[in-house]
Amino acid sequence: MRPNWIGGGFVWLTLLSARLRPMLWGWWYNRLASRDEAGQLLFMNFGYAEENESLALKLEPQDEPFRYPIQLYAHVVSAIDVRGKDVLEVGCGRGGGGSFLVRYREPRFFTGVDLSESAMEWCRQHMPFPNARWLQGRADALPVPDASVDVVVNVEASHCYPSMVGALSEVTRVLRPGGYFAFCDMRISEGVATLDRSFDESGLKRLEHRVITPQVLRALDRTSPERELRIASRVPRLFRPAFGGFVALKGTPLYNMLATGKMTYVSYLLQKPE
Repeated sequence: MRPNWIGGGFVWLTLLSARLRPMLWGWWYNRLASRDEAGQLLFMNFGYAEENESLALKLEPQDEPFRYPIQLYAHVVSAIDVRGKDVLEVGCGRGGGGSFLVRYREPRFFTGVDLSESAMEWCRQHMPFPNARWLQGRADALPVPDASVDVVVNVEASHCYPSMVGALSEVTRVLRPGGYFAFCDMRISEGVATLDRSFDESGLKRLEHRVITPQVLRALDRTSPERELRIASRVPRLFRPAFGGFVALKGTPLYNMLATGKMTYVSYLLQKPE
């Protein structure tokens, strides 16, 4: 398989060797963040939208521009109550998801970990919640103690990891007995069975597994025109196809892979045994 870099950068990066993958993803995310002093890239996930708008999450006005990415976080933790619990997000990016969880779900303490030190420094400056901290670190070497958190959240970040097995080993290490792992991401469809096997061999108990490709595509459809305008106004013409492919604008290779079933978006809830 030889995806076109300009139109299908996500797929190209996903197929890199385990050693190169985190280096290139780190460079790409830092490049994006360096162009975003205004904080418009608080979220980089594709979003989540139910067909029935009456089920839409109630949000404060300042959060409305980020509705669909926020709804992906709400979906991932929908089956658990994080109020009063210690929560860790792996791959927290610019902190939009962490901000949502802290303000709307009221954990006792929140820790955000990301590969990008520049993203973590941005979060420290712009999101100084008294019950949150932001740490640079890798998914396969989390900078937190054993059995120190009740919930690990991982939203659309695992495709960057050099080793899913290594990341799951760390999740198991840092969770307290009975703790939860709330996860969502996409995989080339033939790779979903490999992901399932990784979960089954991790020692975590699988409580829920959902294919949410239709909800993700619906969110992409609703946000594609706005994102296309934003790219056109801020990105040099030469790089617009790459950016459009990265954010899965309608008609780009990644969007088409999701629409045709070649790529599958999944969410899981797992639990560490007592």
